[in-house]
Amino acid sequence: MIDNFLDKVSDTIGKFNMFDKSERLLVCLSGGADSVSLLLCLKKLGYRILACHINHQLRGEESERDQQFCEHLCKSLEIELRSFRIDVKGFCTQHSLSVEEGARLMRYEIFAGIPCDKICTAHTLSDCIETTVFNLARGTGLKGLCSIPPKRDNIVRPLIECTRQEIIGFLSELDQEYVTDSTNLEDEYTRNRIRHNVITQLESINPSLLKSYSMTLEHLRHDEAFLEKTAREAYEKCYSECGLILLEFCKLDECIKDRVLMLWLNDEKIAITHERLALLRETVAKRGKLNIASGKFIIVENGKITVSSGVSVRKEILPVNVSENGDHTFGSRNIRICTMNIDDIDTDISNVHKMFANCCLDYDKIKGGLVIHKRGEGDTIRLVNRGFASSVRKLVNKAFDLSHRDNAVIMYDDEGTVFVEGYGVDERVKITSDTKRILTFEITDII
Repeated sequence: MIDNFLDKVSDTIGKFNMFDKSERLLVCLSGGADSVSLLLCLKKLGYRILACHINHQLRGEESERDQQFCEHLCKSLEIELRSFRIDVKGFCTQHSLSVEEGARLMRYEIFAGIPCDKICTAHTLSDCIETTVFNLARGTGLKGLCSIPPKRDNIVRPLIECTRQEIIGFLSELDQEYVTDSTNLEDEYTRNRIRHNVITQLESINPSLLKSYSMTLEHLRHDEAFLEKTAREAYEKCYSECGLILLEFCKLDECIKDRVLMLWLNDEKIAITHERLALLRETVAKRGKLNIASGKFIIVENGKITVSSGVSVRKEILPVNVSENGDHTFGSRNIRICTMNIDDIDTDISNVHKMFANCCLDYDKIKGGLVIHKRGEGDTIRLVNRGFASSVRKLVNKAFDLSHRDNAVIMYDDEGTVFVEGYGVDERVKITSDTKRILTFEITDII
């Protein structure tokens, strides 16, 4: 059992080219079964190691017990140990983080400050399947299904192909003690619920779950590696100093497009979220501009996808007061206003709408002045024959590309919205048999 386990770990180290005998390895030691087995395994395999233990001070006497255990273990094995005490709760309160996330950030910051060639963590195949289920429950792509990578930068995971059962068996053969974190036995944390409930149910369906998962994971990682390599090659073709070349980008398969966008956002130091990626895809498809992050704007025009920094990349479009007949300029649009008496129109009132389409309203029903300005948050209009109020913002977003929405002609009087371009007038200003005067308007683009 001992030799088989050592051989398996040694094969994993070689398979993923993690490190060699000349390098100094830092073992992240919590005192639990996984990290203790990692420490013993690397020592038995003849690697140069030192250990690091971090006391998170979250579990009172149990945290002190863990630190003392690690100190005694390393002393007995003649392995150098670096111990640290950190205030996780204070850090998380200060930075508005969960305890899990805050503790992880603090740990890795400490690890990065210790001179070594590689940082070895004790993640296992059992951890991988729990992470895959966790990511699947939240929503994820292929990279999320691939779970914890065997290595990333200078962080390596020699136990990544070992199960928790194999680790316990290895320690049992050595008659080696370890400590147990009592919180791992509770279902308060999401990962514990997955471990104790979801994984056990899956194992009842397939007793060889981890073996099957290991084979699946290898296929997923191969596919991910290929797609990532393809995306990086595509990114190099699309990339220019000014941004992404739109023509080259549009030639790509959809799955590669997303990856190229993520590589680009990462290079531009813009945090990647599902929402931002969806908005960026829409902007690229329709062309235009997008406020992607604070002070960061994506611009899709002139054959390029570029990022710009600044307060705004849009020219301010000022409101227009409509006080007389004639031409009025609003952004890139020209609105020609004309008022007419019904008696001067040589047609039946029922044909007025047909003549002027959706660009006429009852002039005498306008309350106060008439103003053209951009859509506002919360604006609504009760379109003729709809029987309900519609959001102006939603109507405009549906009818206009992102780059043209601010130029959409929307008219207001003192009581609210009376007209939305592309949809028509509000019920309260519609033309009826009692209408005496109408206001008509023609909207054209300014070339």
